[in-house]
Amino acid sequence: MKRKVTLGKSSIASALVAGAALGACAASGPGFETVTTLPKPPRHPAGTDVEPATTLPAAERRGTTAAGLVVLETPADPNAARAVVSAFFHALVEESPHALSAVLTPNARMQNGSRRESAASVWSGRFARFDYRSLTGEALYRDSDLQVTEEEHDLLVRVPIGVAWGARPRMLGDEFTFRLIPSGASFLIDEVVEDYRSP
Repeated sequence: MKRKVTLGKSSIASALVAGAALGACAASGPGFETVTTLPKPPRHPAGTDVEPATTLPAAERRGTTAAGLVVLETPADPNAARAVVSAFFHALVEESPHALSAVLTPNARMQNGSRRESAASVWSGRFARFDYRSLTGEALYRDSDLQVTEEEHDLLVRVPIGVAWGARPRMLGDEFTFRLIPSGASFLIDEVVEDYRSP
């Protein structure tokens, strides 16, 4: 059985007033931006960097956190310095100017007392006067006695010589000091100081 619902005049009037009030609120209320009204970001071709590249400061030996971003240099490898010194003495025992030139800079200097000369020419002369091949198989120094210190970008390597000369003619001083300068991933000898002046 269907029931018939009838509204009185006062109910219809109330509904009309409520509808008109809602319409007035919608018309006078604040407007909100929609997605279609927001500005579009600029478009970039594929593979284009949107952010600018970061420029790093120059590498330094030392730095502090107060400086903000700090780039530190790679510490010098003392094992590379030891290998160069070992190659130097190996070249002496072989009396090989070629092997010696491989570990010396082109302008390497040799200092004996107050005399300072080209290292290559000094050793060529000493190879002609002494028999360094007689030192083959002899421990010229102990690796544990090497002292490696840093000075700016160079390395100083102090090498005490441990040869007992006995009746043999003296061919080396009691101590060598090498100044090594960086060369790629390794070093080259730029200066040799020896506490002995050969006759």
